[in-house]
Amino acid sequence: MTENNIWYLPGPFHRYEGDVKAQAKKAGLIIVDANVTDSRDGAADKTPAARLKPEWSAKSEKTGPETDPKKMNVEDLRAWLTSKGIEYDANALKPDLQALIPAE
Repeated sequence: MTENNIWYLPGPFHRYEGDVKAQAKKAGLIIVDANVTDSRDGAADKTPAARLKPEWSAKSEKTGPETDPKKMNVEDLRAWLTSKGIEYDANALKPDLQALIPAE
């Protein structure tokens, strides 16, 4: 087994568009549910893009999705940064990701 070949992705995996397990296999990665371990040992530097299905990414109809990146959860913040073309370390923690938010 090579080092840094683990893709830590929050499960359950059926929430994602496409087959993330097949994407991991194709990329030579082992996929691990990030919700079941705090460790990020052996995390891959580059992982396939994973997008939640609309029914899983939508927030409550009453509140709507969070639009302030400073208030987003990590998963939404990563998606927001990606949509803005801002690169980040796959192992970055929330404070590190928040530091990448451009000043207004």
